[in-house]
Amino acid sequence: MLVIRFQKIGKKNQKILRLVLQDKRWKLQGKVIKVLGWWNPYLKQGNFNCDLIKFYLENGAQISETAKNIIKKQCQDLKSFLAQRA
Repeated sequence: MLVIRFQKIGKKNQKILRLVLQDKRWKLQGKVIKVLGWWNPYLKQGNFNCDLIKFYLENGAQISETAKNIIKKQCQDLKSFLAQRA
C-alpha cells in the first residue's frame, strides 16, 4: 500500500520536512517513489505539487494525519477533496 507522509531532512535543529510517496512497509528514511513537495516548520512555508497529490490519493494512496492537515492549508483545491474522504 502506498502512503504519503513527511520525511525529515536537514541539519540538527534545522529540520525541513519532505513530502514523499512511499510503500507503507518501507523505512521512513528509506526508498522514495516520488517527492511531492517540502515544508519548513520554522518559517511555516512550503511547496507542494497539489496535482500529483490528488492523483495518488484518487488512485488509492493513504495520507498521514500531519500531512493532511498541512496540505489542507496550502492546497486550496485539495481542501474539499480531503474533507470528502474523511
